[in-house]
Amino acid sequence: MKRLLLVLIILVSIKSYGTKLDTLDYWHVYLNEKVIAKYNSVSKDLTIKLDKTIITKNDTISIRYGKDTRCVNCEYVLFVSDEKKRKLRITQSKIFWDKLSFNLKDLVDFGDKNGSKIYNFYYWEKDEKGKATSMKLVLKMKIE
Repeated sequence: MKRLLLVLIILVSIKSYGTKLDTLDYWHVYLNEKVIAKYNSVSKDLTIKLDKTIITKNDTISIRYGKDTRCVNCEYVLFVSDEKKRKLRITQSKIFWDKLSFNLKDLVDFGDKNGSKIYNFYYWEKDEKGKATSMKLVLKMKIE
């Protein structure tokens, strides 16, 4: 019985040693004050579609981003580009889980002027020394 218990402990230890522990990133997308999507680091489809005929001049799209291991003394950055990789807007905050927001009407107006319909939102963190994490695509928004 003691041998069986010892073998089980060794097997569990070996299995645990080989398993990579990872943090789970998560983010929520808001249209004004209402959550319209929730994602995490294993989400596959990051696309939302909006009807441009119902967007008003005061509407905003916001993203709150968080993770288990929070960056200390960092700036949290979100930027949006169109499908032609033109950088359109950037916003940042020093507050963890802060809403990083853009005016939707600005994106619609840019799209009407330049033929853009798809907007990619990227997130990253920058520490106090200026070192940044890799950009992560957190939202693909289509405005039709």
